[in-house]
Formats: sequence, structure tokens, C-alpha cells
Amino acid sequence: MRRKYQLLLIILTSVIIAYFIFISNRESKINIVALGDGIASGETSYNIDGISYNDYLKEYFESKRLLKNYNNSYAYENYKIENIINDLNNNEKNPQDDLNIKQLVHQADIVTVAFGEEELVKMALTNDLNEDAIKKFLSDYEKLIYMLKDITEGKIIIIGFYENVFLNASNVIILNSEIANIAIKYDAIFINISDLVLNRDYYVDKKSYYFNYKAHEIISDMIINSL
Repeated sequence: MRRKYQLLLIILTSVIIAYFIFISNRESKINIVALGDGIASGETSYNIDGISYNDYLKEYFESKRLLKNYNNSYAYENYKIENIINDLNNNEKNPQDDLNIKQLVHQADIVTVAFGEEELVKMALTNDLNEDAIKKFLSDYEKLIYMLKDITEGKIIIIGFYENVFLNASNVIILNSEIANIAIKYDAIFINISDLVLNRDYYVDKKSYYFNYKAHEIISDMIINSL
């Protein structure tokens, strides 16, 4: 009779332990929110979204059974710094989930941020990319990171800039240096991707500044290794 009770106690203990392991694993799953322009959405030289580093990041955590939710509704072509700041100030309703943008960011464990490559290229094309424009852009970038940091306790991952036919090396060096300092100031993670331009295999069309899936996979690996 005593052995029977001991066996029941062991079974009950095992069930309780398994339950707490299940709860722990369920709550340890992460939410990923992608913010940014066409670089973040995997825009291609064919003017369509391809596979982005955010998609690879999602696949990685899915493969580890660690992904709870992934939202990229605020990552699309021509989405600017001022747009995301306005959306946060207005607490826009998120079209993908039944949450406002602040709720979405608040619940995020990882927030990836990639703004400006498209925006600054378009300034360069209209000869509006000057010292004052870069200062204004960097000021807005810091404002954005400050806002995000105030909303979420998750990791903020900032994707840097890279040289292209429209954005010269000197501007890229300034931008990456200042953005890296912003990352340090707000305890974010800066990912320097400027060296990717050295590999022409990362482009489908050499006339386009958009990377292909190979480069996005590398960027995803860089993010994963930074966590």
C-alpha cells in the first residue's frame, strides 16, 4: 500500500514538473516586430517584396519553436522616419493584429529597425541630401529610438547604412557612426552591414541598391549572433 502511494506521489510530482516546464516554455516564446522601409521588407529591384532578414529571423525562431508572434505590418517600401514617429504619436491601429502600434511594440521581445536608406537615396536624387538634411534625419532617428525604448523592454536591433550609387561612402560613415552612438546611448544593438556591398553576389541587379536574399540571410545571421 505504501509503495502505491509512493508511486502516485512520483506520478503527481512528474505531472506538476511537466506542467511548469510547459508554462515556462510557452511564456519564453518571443514576439518579433519589424519596423522599417523597403530594406526591412525585402524590397527587390523588381519592385516587389522578396525574402527579408526579418523573414529569416522569423524562420529561425520558428525552427527552434520559440516564436510566439511575428508582425511586419510596419515594414514597407517608402515608409519614412516621420511616418513611424507620427504612427507612434497617434497610436495607430495595427492592420495585422487587433492591437495599437504602442501595444504591439510594448509586447515585443525583439524590435528590428531599418529606416532611411530609401529616404536618403531619394533626397540624393533630388539634390536635397545635405548636411542639414542629415542632421535632421539623425535627430529624428534618435527621437524614434527614444520613443521605442520608452515603450518596450525588448531588444531593439538597429540596421545600419551601406554605400550605393546614390549614397556615398562619406555620408555612410557619418550615418553609421552617429546611429551606432544612438544605439549605445539607448542600450540598443547596432548591426553594421556596410561591408556587404563588397560582394556583388548580394545583388540581382547591379544598378539597384536593393540586396538579394543572400545578403538578407547574412543580415539575419548577424542579428542572431548579436542576441
